[in-house]
Amino acid sequence: MREEFKRSLTLLLVMALTLATFSRATPVGAQGTPQVKVYIDVEDNGNATVTIVFRAAGRASFSFTLPKFENYSVCSSYGNYRIEDKPSSAYFYYNSTLELAPGDNGTSTLSVCYKFPYASLLSDNQGWFMSPMLVASPPVEIEVSVRIPNLASVTLESPRMIRLEGAGYRVYRLSPGAQQLIPGRVVIEYQTARRVQTANFSRTGEAVLTVVSPVYYRSLSEKILDIASKAYKRLRNLTGVTVDQVTFELYLPMESMGGISALGFVMGEDINAGGRGPIMLNLALIRYAPGYLETTVIHEMVHVFLGKAGVEANAQTRWFHEGLAQYLSIVVAQEIGVDVSDYAEELHNASSALYEYASGNFSFIQVWRADPNLVGDAYLASFYIVYNVSSSFGGERYIAQLFEAIRSRGSVKTTNDIVSVMSAAARSNLAPLFRRFGFTGVQDWVQQNDSAAKAFGSVKQNGFSLIVLLISLLIALITYIVNNRVQREIEVAKGRSVFEEKEDAYSFKTYSTFVT
Repeated sequence: MREEFKRSLTLLLVMALTLATFSRATPVGAQGTPQVKVYIDVEDNGNATVTIVFRAAGRASFSFTLPKFENYSVCSSYGNYRIEDKPSSAYFYYNSTLELAPGDNGTSTLSVCYKFPYASLLSDNQGWFMSPMLVASPPVEIEVSVRIPNLASVTLESPRMIRLEGAGYRVYRLSPGAQQLIPGRVVIEYQTARRVQTANFSRTGEAVLTVVSPVYYRSLSEKILDIASKAYKRLRNLTGVTVDQVTFELYLPMESMGGISALGFVMGEDINAGGRGPIMLNLALIRYAPGYLETTVIHEMVHVFLGKAGVEANAQTRWFHEGLAQYLSIVVAQEIGVDVSDYAEELHNASSALYEYASGNFSFIQVWRADPNLVGDAYLASFYIVYNVSSSFGGERYIAQLFEAIRSRGSVKTTNDIVSVMSAAARSNLAPLFRRFGFTGVQDWVQQNDSAAKAFGSVKQNGFSLIVLLISLLIALITYIVNNRVQREIEVAKGRSVFEEKEDAYSFKTYSTFVT
C-alpha cells in the first residue's frame, strides 16, 4: 500500500518552521544587511563540508540557521564578530544571532565551516542531494554553490541552477518568497556515473529480518534491524499473528516516490498476498529527528501483520490500516524504549483540532481518495478514530481482542467488516458511533453469546443425527415386515404348480427390488 504519508504533516511542519523565520526583505548589500554565500563540497560517500561566508558593509546584526549537533567553527574572519546560539523550532538547528563589526576598510567578513553528513544519498546509479536549512532573518538572497562528484546528469533541481562555475560548482539562488520545492533548501536529483553496490543485512530470530540497502548505510540498516527485532516480539504477542520473514528495502526520496514526506510504504498487492512485503523505507529517514525512523518501521510492520491477519488493502480498508498502524507505532515505540512523547502529543493535538474543525464528520475517509490535498487530514482522521475507540475499550487489551476478532472472521474487506470486528472487540455496537463520524451504509452489530452459539450448533448436530437414526430404524422395520410377509407366502405356496411358483417368485423379486 503506497503511503504518501503517513506524515504529510511532517512536510507541512518543515515548511511552516522554515517560513516562520522569514520577515520583510531588505536589499542585499544595504547597510547592516549581510551578503551570504554558501559552498557545499560533497564527497564520494555523500558526506559534505559546508562553508558559509557572510559579508557586510558597516555593522550587521541578523539571525541564521547554524547546526546544533555538528560542531561548526569560524574558518576565517575580518573585522569583529559575535555569535550567540539560540533555541529554534527546527530540531537540528540553532537560530543563531550573528553580529558583524567592520574592519579598517568599513567591511566585515565571517566564514563558518562544518561537516554535513548524508548531504547526498546514493542508491544504484542515482543520487539525491538536499542542502542544510539555509535561512536568514531578516531574509536575504542566499547564493549556494554545490559540487557533487560522480554526477552524470541532473534529473530534477529546485531552485533552477543559475550558472556553472569552475571546479564543478552548480550555483543556485535561494530567494525569499520564491517558489521552492522545500523552502530554505537546494534539492538535486541526479544520475551517477558509477553504480553503488547493494548489500543484504540480516538477523535471524523469531523471524528472518532483512534490510536491502546500499553499502554506505550499514549503520542505518543495523538500526532498522534492531528496531524491527524488538517491535516484532511485541507485535506478535499483541496481534497473535506470526510472520516468518520481514524484508525492508531502502529507496531514495525522489519526488516521483513522494519526496521526503513519504517515509515508507507497502504495496497493496503485497499486503493482500498475506502481508508478503517488502517494506519500503525512505533513505531520507537517516536525516530525520529521533523517533521518526522507529515509528515508521513499526507503522509499516503493522501493515504486514494486518495483511497476514486477513485485512485486505483497498479503498474501504485504507483508513483502518493507517489509523491502526499510526496508533500502534506510538504504543510499540514507547514499549521498546523510544521517546515519542512529543510526536504523540503533536498527533493527538492535530487530530483533535481536525475533529473540531470538521465537526466530527470524517466521511471523507470511508472510501480513501488519492487526493494530495486530503492525505494529511485523512491520516489524522484515521488516527483519531482508532485512538479514541481503543482508549475507550481498554487500550492494548482492546487491540488484542480486535486481532482475535479479525482472525476469527478470516477476511476483512469492507467498512461493515471493520465495524463488525471493532464492535466484536469492544463487545458493543459501534455502528452508531461510525454514523456520527459520517460513515454511511453501516450495519448494526448484534452481540452473540459464544456458548449459546456453540450449544445451538451442538443441538443442530444432535438433531441431524437423531433424524438419520430414525430413518435407519424405519428402513429396518419395513424390511423386517416385508421379509416376514414374503416368508409366509412362500410357505403357503409350496403346494402350488410350477407355473404359479414362478409367478410368486417374480412378484417377490420385483417388490424386494423396490424396497431396497
